[in-house]
Amino acid sequence: MYGVLICSRCGTVQGVDLSHARVDCVRCWTKIKVSRAKIYFSTDSPQELAIAVRRLAERERGQETPFIISKGTAVRGGDVGNLEAIEATIAELEGEKGQLTYMDLSSALGLTGATLDKMICRLLAAGIIYETGPGTYRVV
Repeated sequence: MYGVLICSRCGTVQGVDLSHARVDCVRCWTKIKVSRAKIYFSTDSPQELAIAVRRLAERERGQETPFIISKGTAVRGGDVGNLEAIEATIAELEGEKGQLTYMDLSSALGLTGATLDKMICRLLAAGIIYETGPGTYRVV
């Protein structure tokens, strides 16, 4: 069973496995006790979890639709914190290819190694992408 919660320290909306006793916040690395956290939504489906995380994050930001930003502007100048720009970039890339691979994300975002792995974790936790297989992703 999966659930959506909000980090009490930094306010990051994230999806978690409810069978775990504790999880780490993907943004500030605070240890969150799952049994004490407020669960906003629960499901057995990872796809529904991703959608719920995204919708709650949008509601918390006070917006209903992502910003439209042209392809290639996502991480130029070291701006890896702008998830809206990154979302626009990978959504456009997915539209061209159908699904994304690890190498597609690396070339589109200009990231490699541990930096790319952290970015993929952030995108998964934010509900922007979900994993369809090992190293294969789709935009929610």
